[in-house]
Amino acid sequence: MKGWFAFLFSIILIGSAQASDTTAIRKKFFLAGFNAVSYKGSLSSSYTRWTPAYQVGIAFQKRRLVNGIVSLTFGQFIGESREYKIPSDALPNLEPVKRFKTDFISVNYDLNILLFEYKSLRLSVSQGIGFFRFIPKDWEGNNLVDRNRTRNQNETYNSISLAFPTQIGLRYSFSNGMAFGLQAGWYNTISNYLDNMSELANTNQGDNLATYRMQFLIPMH
Repeated sequence: MKGWFAFLFSIILIGSAQASDTTAIRKKFFLAGFNAVSYKGSLSSSYTRWTPAYQVGIAFQKRRLVNGIVSLTFGQFIGESREYKIPSDALPNLEPVKRFKTDFISVNYDLNILLFEYKSLRLSVSQGIGFFRFIPKDWEGNNLVDRNRTRNQNETYNSISLAFPTQIGLRYSFSNGMAFGLQAGWYNTISNYLDNMSELANTNQGDNLATYRMQFLIPMH
């Protein structure tokens, strides 16, 4: 599935490079957003617990159909499973966590593709690529990356991952050039360690993040 997102992004990138739109309006916007983020993975079977995150960036609107967005998002997501039990074949003396909170920062470039436009409303879909930095912690705020007893023996991971965020959104533009937008989608990271565990998970479900975004766009020129 995650390979499909990489493939989709490549196709969109090639198509946008070849596209020519003579109705360019040559604008860019400062973007400020408030996000709600939720985790699903080894310690949560559904997107049930939502936490805040914050977004800043620049949204380009040089063409009518395909445009780019560069953004930085930072915040925290959490997960917990009171029913979690360590696998029976795991090594003794391990102490996997049953709940965690992970700080993250994400830097993305997204291609935004217009699907439908009616007066001041724009419906669009976006596919992006970016770097996702995450730091899992226990409930007391202690870093879990270097606590080897919380994972299988010799099980380590990189706390930086590629991400292929996918969003669908609706934007309303005001007469003064400002705009307000709503988005929903997924981060689609390629790491299975957002919750600090993989081999000790008692489910084959991978990790992912869902997000809802409320965005304000202010014209820069």
